[in-house]
Amino acid sequence: MTTTEKTRLDLAPFYRQDKGMTSLVSYPERCSLWGDARYRGNCDGRLFKELVLRYGARSVADPMMGSGTTRDVIAGLNQFLPEPIEYWGSDLRHGYDLATTDLPGRHDFVWIHPPYWNIIRYSDDPADLSTIETYPEFRAVLARCLRRCAAALVPGGRLAVPVGDVRRKGSYTPIVRDVLRLEPDLGELRSVIIKAQHNCRSDSFGYAAMEDVPIKHEYCVVFKRLSP
Repeated sequence: MTTTEKTRLDLAPFYRQDKGMTSLVSYPERCSLWGDARYRGNCDGRLFKELVLRYGARSVADPMMGSGTTRDVIAGLNQFLPEPIEYWGSDLRHGYDLATTDLPGRHDFVWIHPPYWNIIRYSDDPADLSTIETYPEFRAVLARCLRRCAAALVPGGRLAVPVGDVRRKGSYTPIVRDVLRLEPDLGELRSVIIKAQHNCRSDSFGYAAMEDVPIKHEYCVVFKRLSP
């Protein structure tokens, strides 16, 4: 067995579908194969991988790809699939602004992991959603971005939106509520997945004095395009 063959054999388990996956997922230990854990807000690629395999996606797009987790997952999957999955990904750092520009082509799976408003400020670019000062303005721009993603789906295609709510200075902002309210603009709601949060910077904070319980979960909502 060659070194390449052994490496491929060692990696195979990471790219198998978890057919027992449910609407509650938890990944305490980050998989280091994809993306860059040093990039704030970067998520583990396993949920993305599972949805790509579950829906049998052949063309995937990610207009806010950050450190490239989705790109790396697709590159890895393509080592084990009889036919490669087509992938397009970009973001503001690469000169692409989803708020003003349609996605190129049509896809059967679009994944968009937007900022959770201003909980993490990613840059000083005024086009960056994390720099928007007021929540109503953020909500409007996010809705515009999500509608562009939905418009780039083929009939039967899926849009997956990982999103978390925000609590700041005693105020709770349910971003997921406003994403769900965009149905049917984004298609038919098919899944609400609850994902436990791990290894966050806030894990080192003390919460004993808080009036309400800390947020330790996020969501991934999935819509299906039914119309042509």
